[in-house]
Amino acid sequence: EPHMLFNTLATLRALIGVDPARAQVMLDHLVSFMRATLTASRADHIPLAGEFALLDDYLSLMAIRMGERLSYRLELPPELAACRIPPMLLQPLVENAIRHGLEPLPEGGRLAVSAERGEQGLRIIIADTGTGFAVPPAPSADTADAAGSGFGLNAVRARLRAAYGDRATLAVASPWPPDALSGCRITLDLPI
Repeated sequence: EPHMLFNTLATLRALIGVDPARAQVMLDHLVSFMRATLTASRADHIPLAGEFALLDDYLSLMAIRMGERLSYRLELPPELAACRIPPMLLQPLVENAIRHGLEPLPEGGRLAVSAERGEQGLRIIIADTGTGFAVPPAPSADTADAAGSGFGLNAVRARLRAAYGDRATLAVASPWPPDALSGCRITLDLPI
């Protein structure tokens, strides 16, 4: 997304004068993120470890931009690191969590991305303590542009259908946990 790049470059510009060491770290993460996105755009599938490395670079950039307002955790068990998924499948979901869930809150919040073995194979969970939202229905051909369905969610659902047919699911729960007033949890179940 261009807004992420422009915001990152603006933050870099501001940091260069006041904190050159932090600007260098941010630039390193940006270069790594850009290199990984270019590589991923040329592949049909990448190892889950590669997708998590991309998320780490992205979230490191966001953590520098948001400061103390963002904390995050990535959990990838070693036995799942080689599982192959479509590239950049998780990044739009994580970006949505930051942009729509955490950035609007003055206090920010937490984000966790984890992978585990699920009933159908691979389960990936993205959970945040952000603003939450009204959960949209899963779009059909008739409701793909329904209010609240979101471009990012629709794009990920379309990619899942293209890659796995009906063998993959994306579920949204908000608020999360269920007894909370906000927060969101997205669960992807993919065949291995």
